[in-house]
Amino acid sequence: MWFSQMRSMKKFVISFYKMLDAKLTQLGLKLKNMVVLDLSFPRIVCPEFRKTYEPRFIHLPCRQGMALEMAGGLASFGKVVVLVGYEGDGLKDLDPTFNVKVLRYRPEGTWENLEERLRAFGPSLVLIPV
Repeated sequence: MWFSQMRSMKKFVISFYKMLDAKLTQLGLKLKNMVVLDLSFPRIVCPEFRKTYEPRFIHLPCRQGMALEMAGGLASFGKVVVLVGYEGDGLKDLDPTFNVKVLRYRPEGTWENLEERLRAFGPSLVLIPV
């Protein structure tokens, strides 16, 4: 029983990541200045985005400490930086003119208006459903 629950949970997580990857890949076509910083370990959460927009994808496995500094640097050049897998709370320390978006998985999150929330000016926490 425990094994089957773990297997179904793994299938759910994989399908969720595929949906996230597909949504970011679609938005990459509209948001030409969007860069994805993927902090996941050991696998990349957004392989399709990476394949389609390789120059706009950075994989930093387990680099929570330097993620905001890198995101702030990219945002200072006019990029919309999307952090996937960041669990810190350093957004409050960012310059309010930096377009850094942290995607968080929460039950109260929604896929609706994702594009508008990513386009919104300034750093923000974007909740997406689990």
